[in-house]
Amino acid sequence: MTDRNGEVRYEVRDRIGVITLSRPEKRNALTLSMFGQLSAAVSEAGGDRDVRVLVVMGDGKDAFCAGDDLTELLSHDALTVRDFLIMAQGILTRLEGLPIPVIAAVEGFALGGGLELALACDLILSSDRARLGLPETNIGIIPGLGGCIRLPRRVGLGRAKEMIFSGRIVEAPEAFSMGLVDAVFPSDTFREDCLEYARKLSRKSASSLALAKSAVLKGVEASLEAGLALERESFAYCFALPDAREGIRAFLEKRDPKFGQD
Repeated sequence: MTDRNGEVRYEVRDRIGVITLSRPEKRNALTLSMFGQLSAAVSEAGGDRDVRVLVVMGDGKDAFCAGDDLTELLSHDALTVRDFLIMAQGILTRLEGLPIPVIAAVEGFALGGGLELALACDLILSSDRARLGLPETNIGIIPGLGGCIRLPRRVGLGRAKEMIFSGRIVEAPEAFSMGLVDAVFPSDTFREDCLEYARKLSRKSASSLALAKSAVLKGVEASLEAGLALERESFAYCFALPDAREGIRAFLEKRDPKFGQD
């Protein structure tokens, strides 16, 4: 079990796993120790079959995560930084690859490594006061936790170049218009709205969500022919599982499906 009193907390609320970055005095800036705790939380969520959705959020309204702790980074040489990036990138890739929907609940700042953490999630939900950006070029470095790779895939090459080269911070309305965030909720009810969104996903078929996520993640890297083959096989496999027949019957009988037997 992860430490409920640590700087990264993990808990389960009615089939929804919640990871909370809890270093509010530093705007939840990430340290090496926090990445270790994050790794443990990702492993715990991935190993719990009762968890249907995972939400990642920050402690407090000021920041989801303001990035990596620069004081700690400054104390490392190039080889140590590379080793740190190998470790941190691996954790975010494991988070991205979980077979459940992963939601980043972005309130306040999501900068640098904080935005890169959000980009490793399937969906980014933001408050109307959120501010997001990759400001690394302003201080002589570049995004190193996947920002240069995942941001273009989310918003397109041109927009990603503009954000990365300029290092500017975008506010929630612009982030939504460019596809960087998937929904914007009022700050006053933000957490409740995010959890309700997660609850709706948690009531869907776990098997179909896992298969859909796998098809999207693998298909985006494949040729059209290979992607269509993957989708076809995944669709057919649905009919080897109970949820497909339950869902179709429920639709035809005009009732809510009773998933959860897979």
